[in-house]
Amino acid sequence: MSVDLNEIEQAEVDLEEWLVEQVASGVPELVLVNLLRDYADDVEDLGYVPRMWGNSKQ
Repeated sequence: MSVDLNEIEQAEVDLEEWLVEQVASGVPELVLVNLLRDYADDVEDLGYVPRMWGNSKQ
């Protein structure tokens, strides 16, 4: 599966904007870091991004 470099860059920009919004609304940065690590671990273990995270470990 090939991914367009522009799609990757846009996803990066979108994620950065979302993270800034979360911090601006009061979410501690360490909470966001831990969430990102946990989700990255899930994706690495599963080999894909689940469309429904609640059932990803079942």
